[in-house]
Amino acid sequence: MANDSTELGAAAVSALRARLRGTAILPGDDNYHVARRVWNGAIDRRPSAVVVCADAEDVALALRMAAEYELPFTIRGGGHNVAGRCIRDGALLLDLSRLTDVWVNATSRIATAQGGALWRGFDAATARYGLATTGGLVSTTGIGGFTLGGGAGWLMRRHGLACDNLLGANVVLSDGRIIRATPVEHPDMFWALRGGAGGLGVVTSFEFQTHPLREVLAGLIIYPADQALRALQTFRDFADGAPDEFCGLAVIANAPPLPFLDPAWHGRPVVIFAVCWCGERAEGERSLQPLQGAGQPLAEHLGWMPYVQWQQMQDPAAPPGLGYYWKTANFSALTDDTLEVLAGAAHHLPSPRSELHVQHMGGAVARVPRGETAFAHRDARFFINVIGITEHAEGVAGLRERVRTLYEQIIPGAMPSIMPNFSDQDDEAGPRQFGSDIAQRLESIRRRYDPNGLLAIR
Repeated sequence: MANDSTELGAAAVSALRARLRGTAILPGDDNYHVARRVWNGAIDRRPSAVVVCADAEDVALALRMAAEYELPFTIRGGGHNVAGRCIRDGALLLDLSRLTDVWVNATSRIATAQGGALWRGFDAATARYGLATTGGLVSTTGIGGFTLGGGAGWLMRRHGLACDNLLGANVVLSDGRIIRATPVEHPDMFWALRGGAGGLGVVTSFEFQTHPLREVLAGLIIYPADQALRALQTFRDFADGAPDEFCGLAVIANAPPLPFLDPAWHGRPVVIFAVCWCGERAEGERSLQPLQGAGQPLAEHLGWMPYVQWQQMQDPAAPPGLGYYWKTANFSALTDDTLEVLAGAAHHLPSPRSELHVQHMGGAVARVPRGETAFAHRDARFFINVIGITEHAEGVAGLRERVRTLYEQIIPGAMPSIMPNFSDQDDEAGPRQFGSDIAQRLESIRRRYDPNGLLAIR
C-alpha cells in the first residue's frame, strides 16, 4: 500500500541524491515552486519531491526508490493535461522534461521520441525528412500524455489517432524493471498504451509510424456570430461527408486580434472554421469551397503552408499559466437543437477568453474496430469541448460554474462517453471514459504491472 506522507524521509532523499544523474527538488528549495508548475495555472499541488530525470536509468532508479519506500508517484511529460493528472499532493513527481530527443529513420519512416518530447520538437524533426504523424493541435503538448489518451489531431482522419500510429514503447514499471511493449512483446501493455490514458508505468520512449507530408492547405474562415447557426450547420453537413484528407474545427469565441481581420471585430463574438487539408492540391481547393460559402465571411486566410507551421498556429490561444476548466461531450450526430444552443452561446461565453470547439472524427479513426486498442470512442462522429479560460486562477471557481451551466444545455443528445484527453479533474474516470468492458480490462492490466498501486495519476 502506498505511503500517503507528504514528506520524503531523510534516507530516501539521501539515496536519491547520491545516485541520481538529474536533480531532486524538494519543498523548501528555491526552485520548488517553479518546478511544480503545470500548464493549467488553476492546478496548485505540492508533490513530495520533483525528480528531474536525466535519462531512463534515472527513471528506473526513482521508481525503485518509490517501491522501496512505498511512495506514490506521478509522471510529467509536457504537463499540458487540463486536469493536472501529472501532479498530486504528497506524491513523487517524475519530470521527463530533459528527455526530449527525437530520432527519425527516413527509410522505415519510423520516428522514435523520448517520453518528455513535445510535439513542437517531434514535428520539427520529422519535417526535415518530409514526414509527419498525427500530433497535438497545440505544439507545446507532450507526446506522452497525448498519445496515451488517444491523440486527436489534424491528420487523424487520414492516418488515424496518435495511438493508432504507435508501433512500440519502452516502459519502466513501478518496481524499476524496464520492458518493451509491441504487438508481440507484452502485447497487453501495448494494447493499454494505445488510448488507455496511462497509469501503467513510465514510457521513456515511443516509436511512431510517420507518413509523407510536407505541406497542407490550411487556415481560418471567420463568420460573425449572427450567422453562427448557418455556419455551424454548414460545418456539420460538410464534415459528415468530407474526404479523409479533411479535418476541421469550428470555434465559437470572441475574435482574437488577427492581423487579417478588421480591428473593429477584435473581441467580438465570431465563428471560426480552422481547416486542414492533407491531400492533393487541386482537390483540396475544390473541396473547401462549401465552407467558404456558409454566409458572408468577415475574413479568410487560407493557403498552402508547411505542416509544421500549421501545427503551431493555435499556440497563442493556449498559453501556460492561465486558469483553465474544460467539459467535453461526444456525439453520434449534431442536431439543429444542439447547434442552436451553441450559436446562442456565442453571445454568452463563460468568460471573454473562453471558447467552444466543435470537432469531427470519422475517417481512419472510425475504421479501427472497437477493442483493437484501449481508445473507446471510435463511434463518435463529433465532439464538443467547452474551454473555460480565465486570466486569474482565483477566478476558476466562478468560471467552473458558468462552464457547467452551459455544458448542461449542450449535452442533451450526447453520448454517455467522454474522451480522457479532454476530461477535467471532476469528470468520472473508468467506465465513462472507456466503457465497462475496456475499463475492466485496463484495470486488470494495471494490477498486473503495478500491483502495489504506486502510480497516483488516476
